[in-house]
Amino acid sequence: MTPSPAERLRTDTRRLHAAVERAGIMPRLLRGELGRVDYCRLLRNLHEIYWTLEPALLRHAARPQVAPVVLPELFRAEALGSDLASLYGADWSVLELMTATRMYVERLRQVADDAPGLLVAHAYVRYLGDLSGGRILRQIVADSFGLSGSSGLHFYDFGADAQARGLASRLRQGIDAACAVSPLDPIVAEAQHAFRLHARLFEELAT
Repeated sequence: MTPSPAERLRTDTRRLHAAVERAGIMPRLLRGELGRVDYCRLLRNLHEIYWTLEPALLRHAARPQVAPVVLPELFRAEALGSDLASLYGADWSVLELMTATRMYVERLRQVADDAPGLLVAHAYVRYLGDLSGGRILRQIVADSFGLSGSSGLHFYDFGADAQARGLASRLRQGIDAACAVSPLDPIVAEAQHAFRLHARLFEELAT
């Protein structure tokens, strides 16, 4: 049986995904050992990625090769801005952008201009990762910084568990629908490239 596009993406990025989880600052984050400022540096760089990705998705939301993965309920830029304001302060935008982030943003802009169907790969890498690991990371971050309630934790808030599972299912279905009208191999290659940029980002943040 031929795997679905979402399954193919998962299979063909599995090794890179595992490497990203071990890259740079990530082991410290997962052990609850990352300091608040370093965590805010991570969020600042992720915010820049979402701040570029989400307008690009909306810009091409009428295209059949993009529309199925445009789910505003998944958008994270606003949530990240809120968390940064809570954890760092109103001047969080002064935090440094890493070279890998600048490369990622430039790639997103290039894709949005020249090959918008490849945005599906970036929706896959970011949002399915957020949905699958969000609950665990939320607890780690809350425990690390003594957070209660939702302040500083909006990045991980996708509603109740059933709602988060439903969003993940909708996104996988959207990926399958989008890939039905786009060649799959370039999307897989783009997702692999995105994971490599994430690994580079996490390594840079560790220095």
